[in-house]
Amino acid sequence: MTLNLDLRSCDVKLARAREHADALKRETEAHIGKQQATHAVRFSEVDPQTGWCSITLVPQKIEEPRLSAILGDLIHNLRSTLDYVTTVLVTASGATLTTAHQFPIYLDRARYLSKVATKTEARSDGPLRNIIHGLSVIEGWQPYYAKPDPRTDPLWAIHRFSNADKHREAAIFGMVPAGSFQIHFNGIKVEEDLVEEVEDWSPDKEIPIGRIRFDPPRAENLRAEGNIGLNILFVTPPWLGDDKLSFPLRAVPGVVEHVAKLLDSFRYL
Repeated sequence: MTLNLDLRSCDVKLARAREHADALKRETEAHIGKQQATHAVRFSEVDPQTGWCSITLVPQKIEEPRLSAILGDLIHNLRSTLDYVTTVLVTASGATLTTAHQFPIYLDRARYLSKVATKTEARSDGPLRNIIHGLSVIEGWQPYYAKPDPRTDPLWAIHRFSNADKHREAAIFGMVPAGSFQIHFNGIKVEEDLVEEVEDWSPDKEIPIGRIRFDPPRAENLRAEGNIGLNILFVTPPWLGDDKLSFPLRAVPGVVEHVAKLLDSFRYL
């Protein structure tokens, strides 16, 4: 016998999140899509002792606060979809809804068990208090099952960006260089150490992308040629022990579909 949970409120919030995802894609293309990357490549002086020359990218500064606001609306509706699931389970369990009820999102299983619930029993003082249905399903969606890094789980992104947008600040918008280019110079290169992909990024700061060593320790006419594409990112700063977290625009559809699949898993309880 199924519970026939009434998930219509969740479906409405998820549909609204899809609308925001479409708007974010559309407005990003309108504001950013036609721009060419202007990330300048900068070379340091060749160290006369070691022969090393450092290479950095100077990012283009583009401020589009509206895009961050749309992302905030998107994240809000995804977070609401999750919390509405908890509301439905409270009703199905014959319990009373409180302000403490919410969909839990944890990186650590031991902490989840001590603060929230096991697969069969919710803690009386936790966010699933008095819920008797769907506990194993909720536990099965926790980020700590994502390998190798739970912080890459879509629910963790929703958790971090939702808290930031509600309580602290809008997500930082920025563009990270991607693609390849060739470095030309007059000199004798004996070693190089170049970054394949930029992972650590902060807005308006030079991005280290590698270095080249020359022997003899000199080089002239250093220059870069080629196309540098752009990956669009939203970033939330470190907070209370949690590291900075990046959310690429290209990941938005996958995050929405992750929540859709999670919601579907409750339809047949």
